[in-house]
Amino acid sequence: MGLLRASADAVLVGAGTVDAVSPTHLWIAEFIYPAAIDAYARYRQETLRKPQHPLIVVVSGTGRLDLKRAVFHTGGIDVLVITTELGRHRLIDDGAGRLPSTQIRELPGLDGNIDPCAIVNLLKAEFGVKLLLHEGGPTLFGHFLAAGLVDELFLTMAPQIAGRSLEHSRPGLIENVQFVPGMAPWLTLLSVKQQTSYLYLRYRKREL
Repeated sequence: MGLLRASADAVLVGAGTVDAVSPTHLWIAEFIYPAAIDAYARYRQETLRKPQHPLIVVVSGTGRLDLKRAVFHTGGIDVLVITTELGRHRLIDDGAGRLPSTQIRELPGLDGNIDPCAIVNLLKAEFGVKLLLHEGGPTLFGHFLAAGLVDELFLTMAPQIAGRSLEHSRPGLIENVQFVPGMAPWLTLLSVKQQTSYLYLRYRKREL
């Protein structure tokens, strides 16, 4: 994950994912593996010729975000919040406009959902994003997958089974989106790496 973040122009997450992680979480490479901070910096700046950190993109149709979180107050990290008209007004009222490293962009939304194609077009046109790393959550990722905007999938298989129950629902990889068999996306396995009992799988979208 650290290497993926180090390679990306931008890292995109949904508001639910922001709420689900620690308030101190930062979507940058060295937060995953601090020991490699110098290696990540050389890779981004010398090899890739990119800024120190990727742009952090938070998608929130409602604009309900905890602006006290570290990602909005850490020097050197630029944050872009993509939201709707309603969300922009809420964020401004909550003080987002006073955060020096946070920008807000408004896009049309239907029932709080923002078109993934509009998000990608905005990031490319205004911020020069060519390589976008999508870190969820499952509903937002499902919308991107349904729109045909996922080129590769990096999937980690952990040797532990969490399970689900009706009383305590756990989200899956994809939520609120389903595909009929004839239209379901197919993937081609590119590589498998193993570390202890973990498997790290890399897939590419198969063109039908």
